[in-house]
Amino acid sequence: MRNKKVAMLLLLVLVVFSTMNVAQVSAKSKKISVWIGWSQLMPVYQEAVADYKKKTGADVEVLAFPLREFERKLAVSLPAGNAPDIFVTSEYIIPQYIEAGFVSEPPKAITKFINSSFDPMTLELNTFNKKIYGVPQIGIARILYWNKGLFKQAGLTDAPKDWNELVEYAKKLTVYDDKGKVVRTGISLRKFGGGSGVTEKFQIFLAGAGGNILTKTSNGKWRAAYNDEAGRATLKLYIDLIHKYKTDSFDTKQDTEAFALGHTAMFIREVWPIPYFKTTAPNISFGTTTIPGKVAGKSGTVYSTESAFVPKSSKNAKAAWDFIMFFNEKKYMRMMLEDIGWPVPRTNIDFSDIYKREPAYSAAMERPKGYVLSTYPPIAPADEIWTKLGERLEAAFRDSSLVDNPTGIKKVLDDAAKETNKILQDNGLY
Repeated sequence: MRNKKVAMLLLLVLVVFSTMNVAQVSAKSKKISVWIGWSQLMPVYQEAVADYKKKTGADVEVLAFPLREFERKLAVSLPAGNAPDIFVTSEYIIPQYIEAGFVSEPPKAITKFINSSFDPMTLELNTFNKKIYGVPQIGIARILYWNKGLFKQAGLTDAPKDWNELVEYAKKLTVYDDKGKVVRTGISLRKFGGGSGVTEKFQIFLAGAGGNILTKTSNGKWRAAYNDEAGRATLKLYIDLIHKYKTDSFDTKQDTEAFALGHTAMFIREVWPIPYFKTTAPNISFGTTTIPGKVAGKSGTVYSTESAFVPKSSKNAKAAWDFIMFFNEKKYMRMMLEDIGWPVPRTNIDFSDIYKREPAYSAAMERPKGYVLSTYPPIAPADEIWTKLGERLEAAFRDSSLVDNPTGIKKVLDDAAKETNKILQDNGLY
């Protein structure tokens, strides 16, 4: 009887160990899924994935989607519980999902790493309800690009220092055909494109006029702030550049592509175009600088972050956090900046040699006196507010009747502010 019990016990132990081994193999063979909204990052991820596979034997699948499609997929997959194991998104997208309970907190060791590895502004932007949920990967400040060759042709030697110079330079740099149609713009503004990006670029100039999209009230709530003198001046700047002086056009190539082809002399972007131009437009001579403000000495830009998060629905959470930490090794962080042009806001990695090799990156790191870094508020409806305002701004940018029409400009912004305040009110934040 005793031998039978011992045999049964041994059999049970074998079954347990067999089950554990199967579980271990199964867990090891599970693929970690990652979603990103920036295809430019794929080369760094691909290298990290290959290295991680060699080190651990684990498979990681990274999928990159166009940014707005990525955001739509998150909006569907997170509530449904079928999100990827890791997703990388902005501090103005994530609050709604944290508030809804879809996002995991990092393990304590990773929280400790975050608190000791990033600059104070990045930490503040990524703190929600006194907690940090994701590992910051990117800290982005927008800068002005200017074509040195085209400037020289126009008799200009340096980038504009304020809005008056910006307008005058744009007028000198614009080229028209014999019918007065713009064939090369003096500046390419963000005029359309959907999502929150239109508002973000407007916010850059708004910061340079001393304004902001939202302001926090004394009781800890929020209200629209852009329907003030700074907001009206910013919208007027757009209308003047597009319609009054015709230094920009809806009918020409836009943004980074336009600059690479020499179809525009100035535009505003993050720093990723710097390595992009090396391969697509190696002969272009360009400079980068901080964004000119309404008056010299008072200017600003938008600073935002992208962080890696793990949803509560992940079945591979432990492995997901492990890969996030692997990706945060110095090798990949340096690649992010030098090869891809995405600055990493780490305080414990030295990037000085990269800035020395490529001085154009430095403009994104400059913080001259009086330079404002405008950010997104850590509230759930931020993306909705920025997107809805962007739709109204797109319509306003096409409205030539707003030229020398302060009443019309005021109405556009007042109407938009009512919608913004209604969204805040609906969320208990007004």
